[in-house]
This record gives sequence, C-alpha cells and structure tokens, in this order.
Amino acid sequence: MKKQTIDDLLMKFDSHLRELRRHSYTISQYWQIWKLLRTYMSNSGITYFDPGVGKEFIDIRLGKYDYNSLDRQQKRLVNVIDALYLFQKSGTIALGRSPQRRKPPLVFEGKAGEVIKTYIETNAKVYSLRPGTIYKHTIALHEFLAFITSEGLVDVSELAERHILALIELVSSKSAYRRFLMLTVVKGFLGYIYEEGLTGKDLSFLIPKTNYKSQPKLPSVYSSDEIKSVLSTIDRSSAIGKRNYAMLLLATKLGLRISDIAGLTFENFNWDTGIIKLYQFKTGKEITLPILPEVGNAIINYLKYGRPVSDDNHCFLKHFYPYLRLNPQDVSYAARYYFRHSKVDVKDRKHGAHALRHSFATHLLDNNVSFPVISETLGHSQTESTMYYLRVSKQQLSQCALDVLLVPISFYTQEGGFAS
Repeated sequence: MKKQTIDDLLMKFDSHLRELRRHSYTISQYWQIWKLLRTYMSNSGITYFDPGVGKEFIDIRLGKYDYNSLDRQQKRLVNVIDALYLFQKSGTIALGRSPQRRKPPLVFEGKAGEVIKTYIETNAKVYSLRPGTIYKHTIALHEFLAFITSEGLVDVSELAERHILALIELVSSKSAYRRFLMLTVVKGFLGYIYEEGLTGKDLSFLIPKTNYKSQPKLPSVYSSDEIKSVLSTIDRSSAIGKRNYAMLLLATKLGLRISDIAGLTFENFNWDTGIIKLYQFKTGKEITLPILPEVGNAIINYLKYGRPVSDDNHCFLKHFYPYLRLNPQDVSYAARYYFRHSKVDVKDRKHGAHALRHSFATHLLDNNVSFPVISETLGHSQTESTMYYLRVSKQQLSQCALDVLLVPISFYTQEGGFAS
C-alpha cells in the first residue's frame, strides 16, 4: 500500500462518495471526523495516514472500548476511520458490516448447550426449516438454556417435572405469541431428548398443546379511493419516494408480503416475458405474477433514477451507506408513514403494508374472482387462508344472507308475555 498524505486521501475519498451519490449531509458528517483526524495528525507531526494512525486516533478519543457498547456518535467515529482505511487499501468502500460491527451470535455453553445446538441443527435439516424459523427456535431455546442454567442445571438429564412446571409459570406472563413459541419449541426439544435417551422420562407431556390464532380480529381494508389517496402522498421526485412508491404498488397491485417485497432481487424479474417469479419467504411456495405496466414503470423509474450505486442484487436498498437491502420492517414503516400523512381516516384500523394486501384480496373478491385464483395470487398454501378475507367483503357476505320471515306486529303487542 503506497504512502498517501491525509489531504490527498481525504479529497479522493470525498470524490468517491460523491460518485456514489452519497447525500451531502452524510459527506459533511464524514468531514466532521476527518477534520478531527487531520488536526490530530498535524499536532503529532504525522504526514501519512495508515491503519496504525487511525487506531491511535480512535484510542485517544475513546480509550479501550467495546464497539457494541458505544453510543451512536462514537460508532460513527469508528466507522468513518474504518472506511477511510478500507478506501485507502482498496479504492472503494465495502458493502455490509465489518466483523466488529456485527451483533455477537447467541452462545450455547455447557453440556446442555451442546445438546440444544445439536437439536437445532438436526431439526432444521430433517424438517427443512427456513432461516426465519430456525432463528425463532434458536431464540426460544437460548432463553430455555438461560432458564435451566438459573435453576442450577448443567445437563439435560437433570431436568425434572418441577423445572418444566416452573417454566410454564414463568412464560404465563408473556404475550400470547411468545408463550406459544416458547412452549411449542421446548415441547419439541423435550420429546427429542427423551427419544435420544438423554433423559429417563418424557417431560414433553407436561406442556399443554397450545394454539395461537393470529387472526382473531377482522382485517383492516381500504377502498380503492383511499389507497389512491395514500399513494398520492408519496413524493416521487425524490429517490426514496421513487423506491417507496414502487414498493407500495407491489403490495396494492400484486398483494406481495413485506418480506417478499424486501427480498426481491433482479433475478426475480423477467422483463422479456413480463413476469415476476419468486419463492415466498413465509411459505416457500413459488408464485408467478404479471409485471403490470404501472408497477413495472415505477420499478424501472426507481432503478434508473433513484437506486444508489451498489453491488447488492436486491431491488430495493436503504439509502444510506453501506446501501444494504431493506428489511421487511422498512417496507412496513414506509406504508405506515404514508397512511398517517394522507387524508385517509385510519382510526381503529391497522395501516401498515399488510392492510394493503388485505385490501387487494378483498377487492378481488368484490370483483367475483374465484377463491382458487385469489389463493394462487396471494401464494396461500390452502384456500382456507383466503376465507379470512371473506369476512370483510360486504358484497360476498350479502350472498350468504338468509331470508327472514316477517313477524306480524300482533306478536309484539300480545298480552300474557312469555311463559317460562
């Protein structure tokens, strides 16, 4: 790596950031830290920048530190110096997080931890579990390990009925979903260790069967005019507005889930045939949808005039360095933002991206599209899931109405009342 003065390095890095279309405010944030670095080097009589200089500068400012314990400003200091060294070394800035910035993985220690790790790996392989499901199971079993450790247990062979009953009591105060997840996952684990001969008694019978219903209420739906009002709120002259408009069209016109919108890659689009083909994140089922002109134009407009320069092949990106793919929560947040800033009355109605999917399905029902077609479009594995939307389609419900015989007024005015 050739020697490079700090001024020369900073000017080239500044030009590189502008080529990447970094926001001027972001670049100014870089310069705030660069000026501090340049002052430190000048006062120390240092002309050339290298990793050692950057480390000394950070050590003086922060002392001995744990990155994950730093506040936002301190993390920015580390990130900017780290990016400066990386640019000096490679001439670019990497996408993604450096190892020091990643959240530490969950650790399963001890004999019990080893058994749990083996179970997670075996279960994932046998049942071909998706990453999201594996992650949920990992979280639940990590909590279970913490619980049995607090009970003074080292090996799963030490588990007894009183421990499981104590666990059930402990999770009773959690939300319905957390309780369902914890008990279901632990029940499976207890059955596993019994079948493997790691415990002398099947303790899984102590955990009652739980059934979590995530659809107890009517889904929130919006009319076509209300959805148009929400979409009209988006400022499509900005890069983020172009992105958000395209994302919300995918929800309103094609009924895609937020996880699938966030996960779309260039490979999912076949522009020659005009179709989108993807495997749904939630179900793993492959679906094929048409690229409607309005949707396609919005996506192309974003890709050409709004999307940051990036090697990431995901369609929709965050608009700040390092330009990572969006999370499903980002899509949901965008929908809620525009709902709240529109003139649509959202009182007592959910107003996230899923409400757009609900509305899409209900509009199809109102237009007499058959259940199998709607199920296929939404990617439901069973038509029963589509029945969920029938409850809010007034047009479809009206077809279920039964004739009621008229009751003569004399019935209500008769004397004597009702004999018990």
